[in-house]
Amino acid sequence: MFDISLKLLLRRLGMLFGLYMLLRVVFYLLNYSTFAEAGFGTTLLAFLHGLRFDVAAIFAVNSLFILLSLFPVGNTLNPTYQRALKWIFILSNLPFIALALVDVEFFKFIGRRSSNEIFAITDDIIEQFGQLVTYYWYLILGFAVLIYALAKVYPKTGQQASKATQPNVWLRGVRLILVAGFIVLGIRGGLQLKPLRPSHAFVLEPAALGHLTLNSPFTFIKGIGQTKLEEKRYFTSDDALLNAMEFAPGAYAAQDGPIKKDNVVILILESFAAEYVGALNHGQGYTPFLDSLATEGILFRNAFANGRKSIEALPSILAGVPSLMLEPFITSPYQANNVYGLGTLLQQQNYKTAMFHGAANGSMGFNDFSRRAGVQQYFGMDEYPEQLRKNDFDGQWGIFDEPYLQYVSKQLTEFEKPFMATIFTLSSHQPYTIPDKYKNTFPKGELEIHESIGYADYALKEFFQSAAKQPWYHNTLFIITADHTQKSINPAYQNELGHYRVPLLLFHPARRLPRINPDKVAQHADIPATVVDYLNLPTDKLLPFGHSLLDDNFGGHAIFFNGNAYVLVQPNVVAELKANDAVSFYTFSDLAPSPTTEPKAAQKLKALLQYFNNGMVNNRLYFD
Repeated sequence: MFDISLKLLLRRLGMLFGLYMLLRVVFYLLNYSTFAEAGFGTTLLAFLHGLRFDVAAIFAVNSLFILLSLFPVGNTLNPTYQRALKWIFILSNLPFIALALVDVEFFKFIGRRSSNEIFAITDDIIEQFGQLVTYYWYLILGFAVLIYALAKVYPKTGQQASKATQPNVWLRGVRLILVAGFIVLGIRGGLQLKPLRPSHAFVLEPAALGHLTLNSPFTFIKGIGQTKLEEKRYFTSDDALLNAMEFAPGAYAAQDGPIKKDNVVILILESFAAEYVGALNHGQGYTPFLDSLATEGILFRNAFANGRKSIEALPSILAGVPSLMLEPFITSPYQANNVYGLGTLLQQQNYKTAMFHGAANGSMGFNDFSRRAGVQQYFGMDEYPEQLRKNDFDGQWGIFDEPYLQYVSKQLTEFEKPFMATIFTLSSHQPYTIPDKYKNTFPKGELEIHESIGYADYALKEFFQSAAKQPWYHNTLFIITADHTQKSINPAYQNELGHYRVPLLLFHPARRLPRINPDKVAQHADIPATVVDYLNLPTDKLLPFGHSLLDDNFGGHAIFFNGNAYVLVQPNVVAELKANDAVSFYTFSDLAPSPTTEPKAAQKLKALLQYFNNGMVNNRLYFD
């Protein structure tokens, strides 16, 4: 089975691994300033981690070559056949080697490895080909040298090898099947829950090392078929754009006074639509504990999620990035863009940062994104005590909320202070399983989710009762919200706004929060700015989509994309921008057509969309 054909294939693929590592070294040297703050050991780990992405790219690019090299029928060592294989090898790898070399310089402009945006600038490349060749002549020279060297050192069979006896057909067939399985595993990146994707590269600090770990063929292949955002030109200058958004970079400079060192706990409740919360519906709901907590904190009655899926919630809540495209940011072509998450900002103030989610590690890419957002430690189902896992597993998704939140409370007590923790619950997720001992304990309501909402609310109560006994509790700001809405039975929520309405509660057990109008419009993307404002942190790394909820001079807004149009919700008007740039206006909150137009709202919505699209495409979400 391990005959000359397989040995040749391994030598040829090994040569490619060496070439990919050489290209990574060139990329590192010519973009050294990006990675300069990383230590030698961490940089070396980034290089070694890159082998995983090299395997995926090389196997994907050379799958046809591998198949033909081990074809079970005929004499694959025949000189003519081998010459054809060599041409397939060179032609398959040629465009990806070129892409990797182009990225050495292109990275300086876009701040990430190339994806499918290459398709969008093909016309520009053709038009500017002459001056590009003149300016970047050394890349063309390097490309020519690499291709020549690749053809020159390509391992050959030799005259005697072509006459060697090959294994019989069935043995070669079995070998090909085994190799094919290995290739699929390599392209997938292993046996983990989700296939390998660019965000998996960002596991080291500083996060910029993720770009060194990646290779351009991998990011390009992953970008194929993904929708690219269209750049907008509603405003021709940055000043006009910022004025329309009512945003000034650096506006969140710290006020006079010390930085607070309070802990921050963000609780994201699975599927807790505002419709289920009694405090938001004249006492009619399934959340008695959350209702009681609302009397001691600030519950915003007009709060919105920035998306409709769990995977869309985390970027909004932890980084202020709303979901304004068809694909979630976590899996989009822009997932490797520069992001300054709340965890990153708090780490700069020596906060310990962590995220807890009782589901399988890798679920929805939360572990990877939270790391991008500055979360130092991720606690998933793998970290839950093994001796408890069997009894506490819900049979579907992960650990039941009650035992998991008790586990979280104990972990937080062991943390170095101050800390920021994000906790994502899961029991109120379809199929809405609750522990057998609680069956018939909570109101079943009219929808199957209602009973599990009651259980999750009870688990939340038990968490707060446990946390209240811990020394960190009275020095902690709690922010409670839901990831998205769910099934609806109340006609008041069966409309465009109702599909996004979630609870959003600020609570501090020992500090009196500022007097704030609870009717102001709030959204997930406001949470980073609110934490920064509350702690009085100096930073210019907040995005313009959100505002501090503690600023009572601002009436608030929420923005989301419903798959067909962009919607901006403000206290006095709702503006809707369709694909053809037509804008419609509605009253808030009954969504009746507005009798008058609101040009300022239309301009603001267009400005926010332009800022988002162009910032994503050009990897320039933050002003320098």
